[in-house]
Amino acid sequence: MRARNWAVSLAVPLLAAIAVGIAAVIIVGANNNVGTAPAAIDAGFPPARSAVADFSGAGAGAAVQVSAIAAAGATQVAAGSAANRPALWVSQDGGSSWRRAAVTPLANANANANANHQSGQIAWIAHGTAGWLAVGDTATAATAAGTAAASQPLVLGSPNGSTWTVTGDAATFAGPGLVVTAAAAAGGAGYVIVGHTSVGARLAAAAWYAPGRTGWRRASDARPGALDGPGNRVMNAVTATSRGFVAVGAVGAAPAAWLSGTGRTWTLVPLPLPAGAASAALNYVAADGGTVAAVGTEVTASGQRLPFDAVSTDAGATWTLAPLPLPATAPATVAVTALTAAGGGFTATGSYGLPGESDVVVWTLPAGAAGGIAAGWTAVTPQGKGLSGPGVQAITALTAAAATMTGVGFTATTVATEPTIWQSPVRS
Repeated sequence: MRARNWAVSLAVPLLAAIAVGIAAVIIVGANNNVGTAPAAIDAGFPPARSAVADFSGAGAGAAVQVSAIAAAGATQVAAGSAANRPALWVSQDGGSSWRRAAVTPLANANANANANHQSGQIAWIAHGTAGWLAVGDTATAATAAGTAAASQPLVLGSPNGSTWTVTGDAATFAGPGLVVTAAAAAGGAGYVIVGHTSVGARLAAAAWYAPGRTGWRRASDARPGALDGPGNRVMNAVTATSRGFVAVGAVGAAPAAWLSGTGRTWTLVPLPLPAGAASAALNYVAADGGTVAAVGTEVTASGQRLPFDAVSTDAGATWTLAPLPLPATAPATVAVTALTAAGGGFTATGSYGLPGESDVVVWTLPAGAAGGIAAGWTAVTPQGKGLSGPGVQAITALTAAAATMTGVGFTATTVATEPTIWQSPVRS
């Protein structure tokens, strides 16, 4: 199954510490001049809870992975996979209770349109004026007749979060090679999807736009080479801003951003490498009006991995980069796993520790602190179920509505892996 976020041109393996339950190719790296997190007792976040009963419907003992969540008022939609097939769940009471959403495929809409019967996973969810959008992929296995295994984009739409249909046609999302739909966003101009495609031996950034849940068209360059220029280019995440849309990812070994007013054409904004980094990429992005925060990972020439952030106060036109503060325990690995706008500021989560033994770190950028991001972010290491303890703990997606933040993730030991839900008051 493909990873939710891709890092290109970087010889970096999957982070073993969070490889159970999610697949995220990340890069991290270089800058030791960072602050440390307060002691765990100062964290002030509540524990997570088991979500085995909430994210059910796949049959007894079926593996469940939850990798995306979004909110619109009291309605929340979570998504991922159940029994290795794309799955969605809906809550209409702010995340307190959940039920399995129904997916009705459209005949001939996509070669892998049958989300109920194909393997795959939903990677991202967005909500806009026309309803809900989910993107991911489906895969078919090789056949005895010699048909090779194949993976194709999956695009689903819903008016209410409870019933879903495939809305992306095969022709729009087709390509001669790999086509990845990594993330989606909704704004005043409609909906956008971003990802990448393979062009021979290299990767090109790719985007699609639609006025609603249907009518998808391929986006193009606002300037030649913005999407399909030299080297590998990937869009990993996208968000809506007061001026349109901002996508983030990587161009070659450097982080990058792209801007679009409507989603139809995109302009590249190259970003510098973080100080001391040999390579870096941005994996998540969120916005509050014209203030945009993105987080990712950098890697040094020696292979040291550390998270970093990039913040823009002009809707993505210019950026300031800085390292994220580290947990005080000086972990072997630290990786960002989710980001959301909340309370006028931003909250990110990550995993830190050793392979097979990792806990959750929470970073917060308060409202009004974006202008001084080097000192603006704080990190805490909260305690409790789904956040710390034996085995692997991770929060893999975040959303916020009103004064409450909701995260989904997992806890895994050598005995069992179970999904978790984490709800906390927004800290701003």
